Amino acid sequence: MTIHGERRERVYEFLDREDIDVFLVEDTGSRRSPSLRYLSGHPNDSLLFLCRTGKSVLMPWDIPMSERYADADRILPYNDFGRRPLPALIRFLEIEGFRGRPRGPRIALDRRFSYPDAARIIDRVHREFPGSEVSCGDSGPDSFIESLRIIKDREEIPLIRRSADIINRLISGLEGSILNGSLVTEADAALYIERGCRELGAEGTSFDTIAAGPARSFGIHAFPNYGNGAFGLTGLSLLDFGVSFAGYAGDVTLTIAGGKLTGLQKTLTGLVEEAYHTAIDLCLPGRSTTEIARAVDGIFSRHGLSMPHSLGHGLGIEVHEAPYIRSSVESETILRPGMVFTIEPGLYDPSAGGVRLENDILITDTGHEVLTRSRILYRE
Repeated sequence: MTIHGERRERVYEFLDREDIDVFLVEDTGSRRSPSLRYLSGHPNDSLLFLCRTGKSVLMPWDIPMSERYADADRILPYNDFGRRPLPALIRFLEIEGFRGRPRGPRIALDRRFSYPDAARIIDRVHREFPGSEVSCGDSGPDSFIESLRIIKDREEIPLIRRSADIINRLISGLEGSILNGSLVTEADAALYIERGCRELGAEGTSFDTIAAGPARSFGIHAFPNYGNGAFGLTGLSLLDFGVSFAGYAGDVTLTIAGGKLTGLQKTLTGLVEEAYHTAIDLCLPGRSTTEIARAVDGIFSRHGLSMPHSLGHGLGIEVHEAPYIRSSVESETILRPGMVFTIEPGLYDPSAGGVRLENDILITDTGHEVLTRSRILYRE
């Protein structure tokens, strides 16, 4: 059985336990669901139907693409249904023999369906399949699939390693170009990443690169994300980027500390490095994410400072997913082998600029592995 088939088997078992006949995932237009690629291998623009009976049907827009990438029991062209989920769902229910049954189907929709679309589906299905039930929301199959994705499986970790390897090669090239003076603007840095990641085999960047020179690094996420301003020269510059390899994302932030730093800039960089190493040392199986985040908060608060964002987030088929490394107990997670996430302490000041140090971490049976090699680069 393929890895996608193994993942679907666990979803089928969940559907059966919860008395759900059909789960519909949509990954089209503005409604992008990573679950579709996770469960079928198909990259985008499709519907995926999963039945509690252990059957999967993919409806892709691009049939040749599906022939190369998709793993499903049956493939039907989405164009046959006008590329609209409602006609596709009605036809699917007819094919599966739900019309005329004494009990209508129990259907769960991926939570990314908009309220108007979900309402239309519920109304039509109720009229055509009496006794049916249609649900849409955060609970149910969506949450179950996200719980599966927290622990990376035998296929995912090698892909994440490949993403990290590309990032590390880009970091090495960036540092060389910054130090030899061939990269001097924000656009230089961003376009270096855009071209380089594709030359190294990535699908592209996992999010829009943020390159902020000394004049703009005070922002957590600079706006616009890059321009033609000076980068990597005197002061603090931030470069936040990631790449996607075979659908799996990496995310790092490199800080360049150029020239003679002010006293405040030295304080900020020193505290961020201290916080980073403290957090990394605590990344162990069985450790609480809340405990790690609060240890970093304590370092900053002793100096009258605070971090305006969370300490980290999970990585995988999305660049932001569970677990989330935050101080709040509501998001507390106990670390387990196979989890992959960022550690990214940061401090920001309107006059001194910003410092953030971010790397990607894999929890192992005995501890952790730092997959990426970002750092604070000091440039004289």
